[in-house]
Amino acid sequence: MSENQLLEGVFEIVREHYRNRANRELPIRTWRTPEELAEILDVAVGSEGVGVDQMLNSINAYLSECVKTQHPHFLQPLWGGLSEAGLAGEIATVLSNTSIYTWEIAPAATIVEKEMIASLGVLTGWGQVDGTFTSGGSNSNMLALLLARDKVIPNAMKEGVDGTKLAVFVSAESHYSLLMSAHVLGIGMDGVIKVETDEMGRMKPAMLRTEIEKIKGSGRRPFCVVATAGTTVRGAFDSIDELADVCQDENLWLHVDAALGAPCLFSERFKHLMSGIERADSLTWDPHKLMGVPLTCSALLTPHLGALNNTCSYIKSAHYLFHEPGEEYDLGRKSLQCGRRVDALKLWIEWKSCGTSGWSKRVDEYVDLAIELEQLVNENPSLQLMTERMFTNVCLRHKGSPDGGDVNLFNEKLRQKMVRDGRFMVSIAKIGNDTVLRPVICNPAIDSQSLKSFIEEICKIGDQLIKGDDMGSRVQSH
Repeated sequence: MSENQLLEGVFEIVREHYRNRANRELPIRTWRTPEELAEILDVAVGSEGVGVDQMLNSINAYLSECVKTQHPHFLQPLWGGLSEAGLAGEIATVLSNTSIYTWEIAPAATIVEKEMIASLGVLTGWGQVDGTFTSGGSNSNMLALLLARDKVIPNAMKEGVDGTKLAVFVSAESHYSLLMSAHVLGIGMDGVIKVETDEMGRMKPAMLRTEIEKIKGSGRRPFCVVATAGTTVRGAFDSIDELADVCQDENLWLHVDAALGAPCLFSERFKHLMSGIERADSLTWDPHKLMGVPLTCSALLTPHLGALNNTCSYIKSAHYLFHEPGEEYDLGRKSLQCGRRVDALKLWIEWKSCGTSGWSKRVDEYVDLAIELEQLVNENPSLQLMTERMFTNVCLRHKGSPDGGDVNLFNEKLRQKMVRDGRFMVSIAKIGNDTVLRPVICNPAIDSQSLKSFIEEICKIGDQLIKGDDMGSRVQSH
């Protein structure tokens, strides 16, 4: 197989798929059974290699069958879209094929990552900043809890720790990764105390104080509070300032999970949503959410210089990696990973391309589109807004049949049929006992036409279900 032939063919396939990324006439996904998809992909590998043409056919088939996450009707997760600069950054990352643990092996990447950490940190208002890129927001959150644990139990790394004696306080609507982090750190899910939220999904500071007092008498030691800036379902922002007051009084580490919401700091109109961030001890920021940077791109930031190096100081035993003194530039000294992609590069190239003002404009446009969608829902007699909008998440549902019936089941069927038809993808979630559709404006391809078509599609499918077309009820999930 000629290397040039394969790459030239791949680049042409990539060009064609990239050109078609915003084609509204193409389905987001063609529904297949697992068996059908395996046959189309000819997924089995053999003892002998295949020719260039067959390899290119396989690559094209794979891309054709993937969910088109760049599509203007893709409103499902907290990420989406693909810019030319972001794609260029991803290609450069793969081509350089380095791991960013020492200056010796990744000098250019080191300079880029340090600049990106510093640039993100400027927006927090911290006078100083340290940080590292991680494999995703879940691991950024876990690293933050590890920093908090090591502050309250300084000898934990050497002597170990009975994690079941610790307690971390989170919003009742916080991300599930905090439960995962508690599992990994030995705290256990019982040590994750979920604090009641208000009618908009924000943690209640008064209830936080109450829960802390309860835990003090239970044998567990409070050590950390996690505020959420942009909850997964509602996009709610906890009051960082009020939670910081509690943490100050109780001497607790304040982590802010702003994987989704941190880009509001670019916007003069919306940065008030994270008022008080300068008082936090750590921050999770996912540029692959809202900023259009390709997956994955996540950073953990902290104003506590040296905290990451202390928590990751076990790398001193890696004599086979760290050959020369250079703690400032050997970024592996502040990471839980050894092998680590240079995820900062695509952020750098995207930032160089659009500038800080471009990020600000993008955030404002996203929120304006969310406001527009909110208005479309309120104006439609068949639809219901399920919670007040704070950012780019809009939670709604179809009111269902006028004759009554299970509205939750109705919306589940509606969403199943919508996804199977392939014109739109949107998440389904719960607010209390209510099933809601949760479109999120995080994809640069989404525009006013996308939103109007989305509302029309909901109403069309809703009318079909009301009239007795039970196609939605026959949809089976795989």
